[in-house]
Amino acid sequence: MRKVCVAAIALTCATAFQSTTADKPDVRAAADMKWTDNPSIKGARQAVLWGDPTRESYGALKRVPAGTVLASHWHTNLTRFVVLAGSLDFAVKGTTPRTLGPQAYGSIPRGIEHSATCQPGADCVYFETSTGPYDVKTR
Repeated sequence: MRKVCVAAIALTCATAFQSTTADKPDVRAAADMKWTDNPSIKGARQAVLWGDPTRESYGALKRVPAGTVLASHWHTNLTRFVVLAGSLDFAVKGTTPRTLGPQAYGSIPRGIEHSATCQPGADCVYFETSTGPYDVKTR
């Protein structure tokens, strides 16, 4: 039941956040996802569902290895995410970190500094969308 609920949330988010209208259906089984290295995070992988994170708005599944620390940073564009597996300790600058497990949601406006750590024990998998190209800005 939990997997069905998580899948429903991810599908709903994909539909709600998609910025372009598709000409044809796009339905993929997990085994059909094309995972590639995420150049921004060592050891991370991503499966782009639509768009191109290097040039435009997009939707993607992302996997971060357990124990990975994402130091304080921000993005140029609005980013939204839904956690699908694992647990993230997530903090917006100036707040106490919150542990976000499966089905947790976040919306981070452009320019808002934040950090995250994937807790040990299991990789963190999340669905992410952005209103523009993916970038990571640090001080």
